[in-house]
Amino acid sequence: MSKLQNFDYQNVALKEGHWKKQRDELIETYLKIEDDDLLHPFRKLANLPNKGHGLVGWYGSGASTFGQKLGAFAKLYLVTGDIRLKEKAIRLADGWGECLAASDSVADCNGTYNYDKLMGGFLDLYEYLGYEPAKEYVRALTKSADARLDKEVCRDGLQIMSGDMIEWYTLPEQIYRAYQLTGEQLYLDFAKVWDYDYFWDKLLAGDFKIGPRHAYSHVNSLSSAAMAYETTKNEEYLRAIEIAYKEILDHHTFATGGYGPAECLFADEEGYLGDSIKASWDADKRHIHYRDFGNSIRQRDDRWGSCEVSCCSWAVFKLTRYLMELTGEAGYGGWAEKLLYNGCGGQPPITQDGKVMYYADYFINGGLKSTEDGRLQDNGASFEWQCCTGTFPQDVAEYANLLYYHSEEGLFVSQYLPSDVTFSIGDKQVRLENTSFYPKEKELRFVVHAEIPVTTALHFRVPSWATGSNTVCINKEKVNTSIIPDTWLTLEREWKEGDEITISFEFVLRFESVDSYAPEVAALVYGPIVLACNKMTLFDGDRENPEEWIEPIQKDGYSFAFRTKPGHVKPYEHLTREFYPYYEIPQMQWYYMYSRFTK
Repeated sequence: MSKLQNFDYQNVALKEGHWKKQRDELIETYLKIEDDDLLHPFRKLANLPNKGHGLVGWYGSGASTFGQKLGAFAKLYLVTGDIRLKEKAIRLADGWGECLAASDSVADCNGTYNYDKLMGGFLDLYEYLGYEPAKEYVRALTKSADARLDKEVCRDGLQIMSGDMIEWYTLPEQIYRAYQLTGEQLYLDFAKVWDYDYFWDKLLAGDFKIGPRHAYSHVNSLSSAAMAYETTKNEEYLRAIEIAYKEILDHHTFATGGYGPAECLFADEEGYLGDSIKASWDADKRHIHYRDFGNSIRQRDDRWGSCEVSCCSWAVFKLTRYLMELTGEAGYGGWAEKLLYNGCGGQPPITQDGKVMYYADYFINGGLKSTEDGRLQDNGASFEWQCCTGTFPQDVAEYANLLYYHSEEGLFVSQYLPSDVTFSIGDKQVRLENTSFYPKEKELRFVVHAEIPVTTALHFRVPSWATGSNTVCINKEKVNTSIIPDTWLTLEREWKEGDEITISFEFVLRFESVDSYAPEVAALVYGPIVLACNKMTLFDGDRENPEEWIEPIQKDGYSFAFRTKPGHVKPYEHLTREFYPYYEIPQMQWYYMYSRFTK
């Protein structure tokens, strides 16, 4: 049924660069987490001998990211071959199993959130590492969940802020997956219980008056619809996620691809994106108050204009992968591209004590990248080792899995991080190497490695923004072919060892307004890269033709930099402003992603 297949975290290698550095740093940090600390909550439940004090923050209040860490270790092992990751994953899974054998409470204590994450982690170990005990673990977890979870919970998706039923609508994805991997009817029956008909039916009807809902988990629920489609073949599930992709990307995202100010999606107020990034004192806000994802009225402050970036990236990475595979359409790589470069790609490293940049700041009055969170839970627990410390490892493991797909029609290149991939054409092995340092370099360069000449098609995704003068050459000879945004550029021929492909998608400057209700508030984008200004500014310039008054400069530490010409910074004619790639801006340096224009 799938049009394309991903490489299941194998046969793809990242080359040195920003994204590989992010991944390698995370691996070393997570390998240093003591097994005893990760297993501490389960051993406590099982009354088994325990060492240490466990991890603090969210993890200490319920080990909510244990399953995600297991899955990340398994996937990161496949993409890197680092045996330490596999060994750690199996040690932790064995340790959890010992706790389960000692006490049923280890399975019985999990509400919907932890159940979902544990299912995902153990299924990853079963599918990717061949870890057989995981079958018994997911069966025990599911039987317990079937007996305990509240099947009468209100099904409209308003966020439950406490209790056992938080984000119940994300459950079907992993339960359908358990059915696909094991064939056991238990899972198919239980998955159908949790289908999110309220949301999916509204999408099918084109009714986007959904009301304020939790952002990350609602995009994440679309992966449940994708798995429901794969399992049942009901076309309505696929249509729902296709509609959701377009609606959310077109009307509910920032320039970075991030979404969910204050973690809220589909807010009732028109212009909520624009309002979210304006300062609390701005007189032109459309709404003074804000209805949050729990449907409560809140007083706005300057923290609203943000994105829960690690979690939101993970939900989009999964959704776009499902859509690429199920439809084969190139355009579905666009949202992943935005967040790959400007979302999780801009994250600073997670610290050894579990601090992570939870929110990416898009405020018009400035932001900082910082792993200091500044929030305290009612019980006194900090925001260390929280949900993003479970999703960011999944993000960096997914980097390699986002790049390439394959089918009988050849190889499909969706994202352009420096990398190489090995694939088969019949009984012949071929390796395609991306030797460029895209997006630091604008020209893409690929080299074919084939001991025996092979005839196949290579397909390259043309980004939606590539509307300028685009070119493609093979062995330095220009190829006359149409290069259309949001489609595949297809090159089919007999490929020989050392054949070179160069592709140039023209990078042009453009301003993207935050939304249609605040057209005077915009971010500067260059090709796929969101640029941030060095100072808060009111600009007087032609938004439609920024190249007329913004010119490139050289700036140490940045791949690209730009400066305005004098006469465009209000109210002083002599001032200028500079712009740098958001993802390259270091921690604790002020930046201004969105700027105002004179009306």
